[in-house]
Parts: sequence; structure tokens; C-alpha cells
Amino acid sequence: MQELTASNLAQRVVQLGLVRPEQIEDTLQELPPGSNGENLLRALERRGLLTGLQIEKLRRGDTTGYFLGGYALKYKIAAGTFGRVFRAEDPNNGQAVAIKVLRRRWTEDKNVVELFIREACLGMSLKHPNIVQTLMVDHDKATDQHFMVMEFIEGGNLRDMLTIRKRFDVAETVRLLEDMASGLAYAFSRGITHRDLKPSNVLLSAQGTAKLVDFGLAQIFRLDESLLSEEERIQVQRTLDYAGLEKATNAPPNDTRSDIFFLGCIAYEMLTGRPALQPTRQRHLRASRERFLNVPQLQPEEAQGFLPLVHLVRSMMALDPQMRPQTPQQLLDQIRHVRSQLSKGNSQDTTVSAVIPSGITVFVVERHENLQELIREKFKKLGYRVLLSTMPERMLERFAQQPFQGAVVDVGSVGEEGVQALKQVVEQAQARNLPLTAIAIVSENQDALADQLAELPQIEILRRPLNLGQLVRALTQSLPPKL
Repeated sequence: MQELTASNLAQRVVQLGLVRPEQIEDTLQELPPGSNGENLLRALERRGLLTGLQIEKLRRGDTTGYFLGGYALKYKIAAGTFGRVFRAEDPNNGQAVAIKVLRRRWTEDKNVVELFIREACLGMSLKHPNIVQTLMVDHDKATDQHFMVMEFIEGGNLRDMLTIRKRFDVAETVRLLEDMASGLAYAFSRGITHRDLKPSNVLLSAQGTAKLVDFGLAQIFRLDESLLSEEERIQVQRTLDYAGLEKATNAPPNDTRSDIFFLGCIAYEMLTGRPALQPTRQRHLRASRERFLNVPQLQPEEAQGFLPLVHLVRSMMALDPQMRPQTPQQLLDQIRHVRSQLSKGNSQDTTVSAVIPSGITVFVVERHENLQELIREKFKKLGYRVLLSTMPERMLERFAQQPFQGAVVDVGSVGEEGVQALKQVVEQAQARNLPLTAIAIVSENQDALADQLAELPQIEILRRPLNLGQLVRALTQSLPPKL
């Protein structure tokens, strides 16, 4: 990297298709005389034209691995034993997708490749608003990578939300439970069970919709296990909890009522803030009958005294499968009945609690990946729920559906679109008499945009140069106390 001049690096970035020529020219013109390739990389990152993942590959001199299936890889979302998941974009229209890539060490294992492809084909067959859609599966011959392209969910998973919020109120728990059961019911109508229901496999979109992900274990379970070694069987299936439950209750393998039990465990944790089953990595303990017998029963006070929900969760988690709802559709009908009872019993209060999450939520619009992570981690440590997006319009959509208490827009990275979106959110908050702390971060050359923001005194303007501590102080001084 040190040997490349800014000019040579610019040529390489354009040849790789990472940045358009006019964008490179604009960036080069801003650089001071004598700038090198590293200076150019930093400038491109500041402008949101390159991500940390792309920059590291450029520094290593990589000439491949920037695109898969015609999508530009932006950054890594998650990683597991068998694959890594990246956020990617269509260079033609900016559409965001998630791409799961099978790790290279498994590409020579025909059984694992077959499982991977079957998982993707299964995902493509499931089209439901509460299930993450798989769009395609393919093999890149140049790099020998097997990958699948999936719908990208702008939000986070339920596990991360529980870590931040600890627990959910009754109305929101019932609403999300209905979403999850709806996805299960649809899949079961097509002869498919999930086999790995847990909070990290439930994604919450920016609009507040729950979507199930990772139905791959359903088909893996159907394969002949003799094809895999003992270690691979454990790694691939990850169904020890399911196997332990079914052994403890003499239930048949792949019983849909097992999914209902573990969905009950998710609801239990949302209400109590603690996992129903004692966490352990020891295989014999995870599969032991005692682990399922020792679950403390959900108490009325843990569900705000709303007994219909208490009875529903207890029935879902009954050790005897005959005592649980027998199908996901039956469960869905019961959840909807409980929700109707909640609405009748609490009237307007129920509507408010279902729309506005407990605790303090801050929505951040920021296009710089490194700043996204810094802001997310800092605000999470302070106890706030953090929503992040690169698109100002998502902030508007979210506020209309689920109002938040804090809005931070980096105008330096998103430009005038961010100004207009922030002004509209502030105006909506005023019209609905909702408290909102609004902060705009502007760069040194954005005086005209700062003047537009100043038209609304409710917006606090912070100017660069700015450090994270100054942003935190501005936000925490204005937000209401954390619950």
C-alpha cells in the first residue's frame, strides 16, 4: 500500500469498479499536494465511498473478492462455523442485500456444500413477510465460493435487543410473538419446521416486524446423519436442545410442537429478561431431562399481571407435548385471541405501549461504517437502544410507525437529504406532542445546510471538528432519563 501513489490507487479503485471515475476526481481535487494512496483511502472512507472491508483488501493488494453475484461486498455482519454473512449492495440501484458465503475450508466437502445449497433452495421456497427471503444461490468459479443472497433486514436481531433492553413489555411481546408464529405457521403449511428457534434467529426490521431466519436446519435434519462425522453432525445440526427436549418427552423427531416449545422460551425471555433454559456448552447437560424440568415457571407479575399471556406461554412450554398448542396455526389463533383480550382490557394504553418501546431509543443516520460502530457501542454502553441506517428516509418511516426519543443525523455524510428528513421528523414530533432530542452534525463547509437547520430551534447543531464525547454529552443532556 505504501508504494502506491494516490494516482495509481485511484486508477486501481476505478478498474475494480468500487468507485465511479467522477467520484474519484472529486476526491482527488480535495486532497492537498503530495498526498499518497493512504491519504486517498481515508478521504474515500470519510465520504462513504469505501468501507473498512474494502480498504483492508486494497491495502493487501487483493484484486478479487470485492463482488459476489454482481453485488458489492460492503462489510461483515456475522460469522459462524460454516459461513460468513456480509452486507452487500447492487451497484446499479443501491439495493442492500445480505450474502452468506460458505467458508473456503468446507468447499471441498461435498456433503456440506450440498447442505448449503439445500438450505438456500429451501429459503427461496419460503415467501412470507415474517420469514427472511432467500433470493438466489450461486457458485463463483473464479474464487470457488458458494454463496446465497438474502433479503437484508435494516435493524438487529432479538438477542442484541434483549441485551440492550433486558425485557419487553406485554403488548410488544404479544405483537412480535404473533409475527413469529405467523412465519412458523406458513412454513409448517409447506411441511417445514425450523429446528433452531432462538433470539439470534429472529430479526427485527426497522419497521418493528419480526422475521425468522435460518430454516436450513429443517432440511438438514432430514438428511442421513450417517453421511456426517460426529463432530460435523453437532456443528451442522446445532439441535442438541431440540434432541434433548424430544428425548425427555418421548416426542418424535422433527415434531412441530418442539418449535412451539422454543418459541415459548423466546417469549419467556422477552418478558423476564432471563433465558428459560440454563445456558451451557456441555453437550450432556444441554440434552439432559433435568434441564427442561428445572425451568422456573413464568409468574403473573413478570407479565404485568396479564394472565391470558401467562397461561399461553406456560402452555407453549409444557413439558408434555400434548399440553402445548398442537400446530403453529393453532398457536397463532391463540396468540391473536390473547392480543384481542389485551386490546379490550387496556384500550388506548395498549396501543401506546405497542407502538413506543420501553426505554430510550436513538435513531442514527450515518454512512461512515467506522463511525456507525463507534456510535453504536458507545450509546449501547450508556443503556440506550440504538437504531442505525445509512438512509434518511428510513428514519422518517420508523418515526411514523414507532416514535423514538433521540435522532442524530450526520449531515456531513448524508447531505441535504438528512437535513430535510430531520426537519420533517421534528415537525412530526411537534404535531403529535412527542418529546424528541434532535442533533445534526455538519461539516465545516456546510454553512448553507446549517442555516436551513437553524430554522427549527429544536434541532441542536454540532459542527466538526467534533469528538464522540461531545456528541454523547449533547445527547444525554437533552434526552429524558433512561428507564
